[in-house]
Amino acid sequence: MLKPPAFLLSAIMFALPAPASVLTSYQEAGCTYEGGVGKDGKPAGKGIWRCRDGRGYAGSFKNGRFDGQGVYTVAAGREVFLEPFNSDSTKFRNMALSGTFKKGLAHGRFSVSQNGETLFIMKCENGMIKEVKLPKNK
Repeated sequence: MLKPPAFLLSAIMFALPAPASVLTSYQEAGCTYEGGVGKDGKPAGKGIWRCRDGRGYAGSFKNGRFDGQGVYTVAAGREVFLEPFNSDSTKFRNMALSGTFKKGLAHGRFSVSQNGETLFIMKCENGMIKEVKLPKNK
């Protein structure tokens, strides 16, 4: 009977994904996070952040912040200020904003859609909207 080398067993253990954690009242009351966490207990890797007011984010996290590819969604309800989008973010009602985040802020190209239809494309730098264009198919 062949025995697998000990290093193979440990390699398999480290290759398995870490169990998901659930953090309640994450960032503010009424918001939860579910997904990977780092050694510091903050969101890291892939995860989902949801708030009772309808805001949400599904994507990559680093050091507890949105970082990498993700989709930020906004409910149609009351006006809310969106931290990743510093300028006039209260206008993003009932929309999904898909793009890249860096250190918790929108940074790069974003596709903004409503009910599955792309409304416009925008470019952001450190959370500030710098450019807005209509999609080419409009």
